[in-house]
Amino acid sequence: MMRFILFIFIFGTQVFSDTFPTALGECTLEIYGGRVDDIPEIVQLIKNEAVTLVEELGEINIRPYSVYITSNMEDFYEKSKGPVPEWGIAVAKLNPDRAILKSPGIANISFTRMKEVILHELNHIYMFRIPNYYTMPSWFKEGMAMAGSNEFSLLHKIEISKAHWRKQTIPLQRLRTMGIHSKGKIKLAYGESAAAVEALQYYYGEDTHLKILDDMRSGMEFPEALEAAINEEYIEFQIKFEIYLEENYNWVFLLRSAKYLYVILPIILVFGFLYRNHRNKLKLKQWEIEEQLEDLERNEELPN
Repeated sequence: MMRFILFIFIFGTQVFSDTFPTALGECTLEIYGGRVDDIPEIVQLIKNEAVTLVEELGEINIRPYSVYITSNMEDFYEKSKGPVPEWGIAVAKLNPDRAILKSPGIANISFTRMKEVILHELNHIYMFRIPNYYTMPSWFKEGMAMAGSNEFSLLHKIEISKAHWRKQTIPLQRLRTMGIHSKGKIKLAYGESAAAVEALQYYYGEDTHLKILDDMRSGMEFPEALEAAINEEYIEFQIKFEIYLEENYNWVFLLRSAKYLYVILPIILVFGFLYRNHRNKLKLKQWEIEEQLEDLERNEELPN
């Protein structure tokens, strides 16, 4: 029977704990310290997302997993039991399957943003169940998680656009491992990962990612599964990915904040003034020609 909100004291720390069935397996949700008023909403969010993942991406072997929301860095690192990037506000780990999140207070994020992060990490837990998971590059894992949590925002697209104009985009090959990138580059790396999954679907069909997962279920490693799904060599997709970035993220950076508008608006106004001035001159010239033609016609009608 479902256990709802047990109060446990471990080393003087209050823990809210709940275990419940989901489509990915039995989930244990633990919230350390503090208080989260919307615990039932989090439980329902996890249940719903587990169903969505299985329905949209396919069946997987179910097994227990945990979601921890920690109230301090000590708990965060203790539950992670391994390296965590300096920029990380959450991490998903194998053996056992678990997602560890910083609470909104220490991560400096809203409750709404925390829910997006939970969806992101659940996508990773789903991917843990795919055979040969270890062969997946980070760009595919993170791109799929970004798509599943709807995190691919305008800010990510602006980062890609700015990097494109500075010739600082990250090649797909360097997105194989996310942990190598600095905090200053991580938004770009995640944005490009989401764009890479979009590019797969754009060039090869909306269900390309599903074909890759199905082929991996049949025993293929990721590179082989990708080439089977796109019917091309991996390098061909890497080339198309660069083209996709160039064609789709050329001018997005112009949408960034007010300071860009202050740059763009005067240019638009100047061009508008020049165009209007040119159009008025053409109109005056047209009227002048029409008057000259009317004068010629009148002169021709006068008797000799």
